[in-house]
Amino acid sequence: MSDGAALKVFVQSFLHANLEQMQPQSATSGKVHLEVWRTPQKRRTLGVEMGHEGLVNIWLKALNVPRGLPPTIGVVKKRWTGGGWTDDARKGANSNLLGYEDFHTHPISRLAVSSIDDARTLLEALLP
Repeated sequence: MSDGAALKVFVQSFLHANLEQMQPQSATSGKVHLEVWRTPQKRRTLGVEMGHEGLVNIWLKALNVPRGLPPTIGVVKKRWTGGGWTDDARKGANSNLLGYEDFHTHPISRLAVSSIDDARTLLEALLP
């Protein structure tokens, strides 16, 4: 199994063991490119994209990004523009996030993890 495949297996296993999966709140948002999960205490909602080669993108409201993450986790901040999100490079965010009120209108961040250690550090930091 490749490192990227092992990373995705780890993330899926962690999510199923520790978080609850959310259903889209709009009919136009599906789980094609994004799954959304919530921590047990319903404190933090995260979007998870598994469709990229060798990495997993995790989307969080900006205020829920844990402090002190390793520099190997790539963080890109996105601001709400009225109909979606964009960053300084004018790149957008996963439009399926619009189907979840927890993200709607809030600044968000995309965290790119490419190792099991980084995924574990990030995901464990989101739990109470």
